Amino acid sequence: MADTRGVFGLRQVLLFKNKNEWVPLEDVWNGDPAIRFSDGVQETPNTGYFGGGGNLMDKVTYASDTTVAVPGANLSAARGYVAATGNSEAGYFGGGGDQPTPLSIIDKTTYSLDTTAAVPGANLSVARGGSAATGNSTAGYFGGGGPGPSLKSRMDKVTYASDTTAAVPGANLTVTRMWFGATGNSTSGYFGGGYNGGSRMDKLTYSSDTTAAVPGANLSIPRMAIAATGNSDAGYFSGGGDGQRNPGTIMDKVTYSSDTTAAIPSANLIAARSYVAATGNSSSGYFGGGGGNGTPSTSQMDKVTYSSDTTVAIPTANLTTARGTGAASSAKANALPVVEPPAPSPTSQTVIAIGPVGYDTGYFGGGLTPARTSSMEKTTYSSSTTVAVPGANLTVARNSLAATGNSTHGYFGGGLISGGGFFPTTSPTAQMEKTTYSSDTTAAVPGAALSAPKQLLAATGNSEAGYFAGNYPSSAAMDKVTYASDTTAAVPGANLTVARYAIGATGNSTSGYFGGGYPGISTMDKVTYSSDTTVAVPSAFLTIGRHRLAATGNSTSGYFGGGQTTSLMDKTIYSSDTTTAVPSANLSVARGFLAATGNSTHGYFGGGNPTTSLMDKVTYSSDTTIAVPGANLTVARYVLAASSSRANALPTTGPSSTPVII
Repeated sequence: MADTRGVFGLRQVLLFKNKNEWVPLEDVWNGDPAIRFSDGVQETPNTGYFGGGGNLMDKVTYASDTTVAVPGANLSAARGYVAATGNSEAGYFGGGGDQPTPLSIIDKTTYSLDTTAAVPGANLSVARGGSAATGNSTAGYFGGGGPGPSLKSRMDKVTYASDTTAAVPGANLTVTRMWFGATGNSTSGYFGGGYNGGSRMDKLTYSSDTTAAVPGANLSIPRMAIAATGNSDAGYFSGGGDGQRNPGTIMDKVTYSSDTTAAIPSANLIAARSYVAATGNSSSGYFGGGGGNGTPSTSQMDKVTYSSDTTVAIPTANLTTARGTGAASSAKANALPVVEPPAPSPTSQTVIAIGPVGYDTGYFGGGLTPARTSSMEKTTYSSSTTVAVPGANLTVARNSLAATGNSTHGYFGGGLISGGGFFPTTSPTAQMEKTTYSSDTTAAVPGAALSAPKQLLAATGNSEAGYFAGNYPSSAAMDKVTYASDTTAAVPGANLTVARYAIGATGNSTSGYFGGGYPGISTMDKVTYSSDTTVAVPSAFLTIGRHRLAATGNSTSGYFGGGQTTSLMDKTIYSSDTTTAVPSANLSVARGFLAATGNSTHGYFGGGNPTTSLMDKVTYSSDTTIAVPGANLTVARYVLAASSSRANALPTTGPSSTPVII
């Protein structure tokens, strides 16, 4: 993805957006402490900080779902049962410890510097652990706490401008309690559950510093050792357990507009745990760690997507060490205000007009007929018809290759160039060939050759680069083809997590998904293009282990079809990293060694073994598949490859040649 920070001209914006390189607003703020606007205002960092359960501080970058330790931000004293909240500039970690020596310390973590320091003037009015905290942009509120023999209902208010703390008796909780959760929006804070709190929900109104019980918002069941976070509309309370230390996964959603709470099973944590910490931004909540007081510690990070009320485990965001009884803060939690880029200058600008890019066609090349072939065929999606395009034939007959591309070109790499069948009786190749869609021609691009000869591999990519992985007899290596320079390099950080071949691959503009492979495994690996890193995503594993499959998709979902002797179609939803079987989209005939590509509305699965020319068309909106004989390949074949300028969420519009003056 391009670095679009500092782009304030509308012309530049449109160029980036239509190259599919514009960064979404939620991902603009990467927490880089060195970046400020021209007026000196600091960006709002799009990160979360998990501290305590010791003195360690971990930083989660939301845009990439990755976590790193930030030793400079470690707490000033190691402690558990800490509470945290903050504003757009800093997080405040308060109290902690347990009987007989609770603490009153407040540590302030400055996000722009990744540093933490004790601020004695802001210390809690009474030493305590097991409190809960939330707040708005001007003040944080720390309520309750223990130790057990002397539970508190006390509410302390930390004024951020002066880094001072004072007790606010009118805001005291309605019952004494500890080990509970708190979150809120810009006007109110919600404190729920806890030891001695049961399912009770208290609502703190910031404008009056008063607290009242709101029975309609009580948690769905009594529990303690929970955590909470949320956005402007709702708060999410999860984890925790009963008095017998039995941890749970329940997710309760508090809707602020109605002061009501409901259990949301689809958002339950992936693993049951207590003493978890939570924070997030306007779109997602992150629940990290857990354990303590007799329960095992964990580093697991679960991500709740608010728009869909679904939760998935994010292994790349796991805490750097297993620990519980910590707390978390973020500049984007609890509906805190977000600093946005300055508006563009109102002066006249030259704007590039927008027009269509790419071609609504797919290209199927190479394969075995059973003789090895260089044939290239072109499928026109609007008419579901296929014709041979001899000018685009591969320069070398080969099979067991892979293909992907951008809006203007397809890249066909690797494969077998001699010997019999699809196994490596003789010579695989590293050759890369480039098909130019506008002219239906193909040429070898030696600079883009793979890093080693490969066969039975898979490929996918975005507008900037293609990713080729897998190899017979066993390889996890990932090669990256950079389209702008027609060069290829190995990217070890993006290697598959399991060495394999005969894989299916597809993706969208930000990530690629490599699924299945020999010997019939179900593993799904996710390649994040911005960082060239790969992780296994168990929630997206194929529903059955298989190889010899093919895959394609659009901006929201990938479709993995066929393999060995099956017609099965699995659908991977990118937003939740989950995979389910969609029997209504099964291929019309069971087959393996086929190829797939498509556009934003349909996927085309062609050829396969037993040797066939059959073309199946998947309609994404209805998850249904039909055979389309008019689109059948002109020659029956298998172990072929396919590309398209409309697959993998490639952009369909871009700048035209006629500028517009505004």
